[in-house]
Parts: sequence; structure tokens; C-alpha cells
Amino acid sequence: MDIDVDLSRICALIIDDSRYARSFIKTALQSFGIRSVAEACDGPAGLEILGSHPIHLVIVDHDMSPMNGIDFTRYLRSGDLVPCVDVAVIMVSGESAKDVVVAARNAGVNEFLVKPMSTESLYRRVRSVLLNPKAFVRTPTFVGPDRRTLSRPPAGVPERRTAPPLPKPPPIIAAPGAPPRPGTLVSNEPVTPPKPAPTERTSRRKFRPGEVIFREGDRGDVAYVVENGRVAICKAVEGRNVVLGHIKANGVFGEMALIDDEPRMASAVAADETVCLVIPMAALKAQIGKTPDLVILVLETLLHDIRKMGSELGQVRAALEKKRQST
Repeated sequence: MDIDVDLSRICALIIDDSRYARSFIKTALQSFGIRSVAEACDGPAGLEILGSHPIHLVIVDHDMSPMNGIDFTRYLRSGDLVPCVDVAVIMVSGESAKDVVVAARNAGVNEFLVKPMSTESLYRRVRSVLLNPKAFVRTPTFVGPDRRTLSRPPAGVPERRTAPPLPKPPPIIAAPGAPPRPGTLVSNEPVTPPKPAPTERTSRRKFRPGEVIFREGDRGDVAYVVENGRVAICKAVEGRNVVLGHIKANGVFGEMALIDDEPRMASAVAADETVCLVIPMAALKAQIGKTPDLVILVLETLLHDIRKMGSELGQVRAALEKKRQST
């Protein structure tokens, strides 16, 4: 993918009730060169951010509660709650039905993108709305970017336009290879390629018996697959280290913190001489990015339950061990 425009001064806002979806989009935007990215978990929170921060681009999910993406766009374009009624809006949706797309267009979105999406398709939409903005229409029945796809009617269709076409606004960013125009946000300087994304390549690590692989409460940035050896999963309960279980060859551990962005729920210690395949966060999220949001939601719910059960299991085993020692 060729990043041919400078997006470094763009301020973007992601509105999605899925934490993972926000993380995926944010990572993609940052790889395009966008440095300032705000996040909101629902429409009202997004409107609050728009009312207090300068935003050039909004990426909003269609299916949210209590305010879905279409209602959010209508509130935005009405101008009753925020002053930036003409901000560019890209709607993402797991639904591609014609009535959903038409409803989004009639609410005033600039672009519509169907999930699961690739970073390349997202970049094309971002580039389009910032480099080629449509004329902004304000009428009693519609406020938003011009819904016409042609500047003149198709052959055989009478012209219904009663006024000259609206002037096209200047691009928000400078076009590659063209002199900058008044109103553009950035100058037409050579684009510095963004830093490459974190490596997605896996690696191998050896651990000595008793060596701590990670500790409970650490931030998770890699997952592990045991190739040889054995790993003990331990949890601190009332100042004591309780073993919850062991991971043997072909077993996976440490992946939960990468999916739900929560701290490590337990510690991992090599019980024997152990070799692990190390999977970085970027590699795992690249694969999960192809998974529908509903599956991600179910997965996050299951992980929440597993964390709760892990805590309860640790307390039970600590109580049993204490009772065993007292008898």
C-alpha cells in the first residue's frame, strides 16, 4: 500500500462500542501517518468530543447502542449539538444491504465501508474524503455532502437543478505532486513514509526451569505456544503463589491479554526446560481483524468469565492447600 499524502496533521475520531474494533482502526490510522486519534465507545461520547476538540475525520460504526451510527450522523449534521456539521464521516458496518447504505447516505455520511475491512480499503476511503471533499449541501430536508454521483443528469433524464452547482470545497490535505491550495491543512511537502508497524514475525525463546515468563498484572504484548517443556500458570492469593495448572506441548498461553487488553491474570513460570513460539500482538490482531465483531464480542465475554473463574479457582486451591497443611 502506497501512502502518498501527508496525514500527520489530521485529527481523527473513532466511535465504536467494540474496544477491539477501535484498536484495529486506530492502529491502521496511525500506520497511515495520522498522529492524533481520539476514541469514543458510543455516539453521545463522540458528540461530546466533537464539541470540545478539533476533528477533521470521524469513523463511526453503524450498529451501536443506545445511539446507532445513522442517528449519530443525523445529530451531527443538524448542528444542534456541535458546530462542526461539515466534518468528514466514514461509516463502517457489518451490513451491506441497500437500505442500510441508502439510510447512511441520507443521514449525511461521506463514505460507507463494509466490514470486515482491510487497511487498504480504509486508506482509500480516508484519502478520498480528505483529498476530494464533496460540496456540502444545506437544505430544509437534507444537510450533508452532495449525494449526486454525477455533475449532470444521465442521458435521457431531464435536468432538475434550479441553481448553479455548489462550488467544490478545497481539499483538507494537499494532493501529491500538486501545488498547495488555500484552505488545505497541510503543505505539499514530500511525504515521509510512516514507521513500519510492529513486527508481525514470530520467534522462539528458551526458558530455564523456574524462569518467569511473565508476571500477573503485566501488560500483555505477546502470546506463547509451548513447543517443548512445561509451563506453570500461577496466581497470587492472600500472599501465596497458587498453581492453577500446567501448559504442555502445543498449548497456548498469554493470549487473553492481547485480545481484551486487560493485564495478565496470572503469572507464567517455566516448570521444565522449555521452548516457546512467541507470537507478537501485531500478528495476532492481524488475524483477529478478519473476525466479525459479533464473534469478538462473544470472545471478550468468554474471556471475562474465564478471568473470573481463574480468580475463584485460585482462592479455592489456596483454601484447600491451607486446610491440607493444618491437618
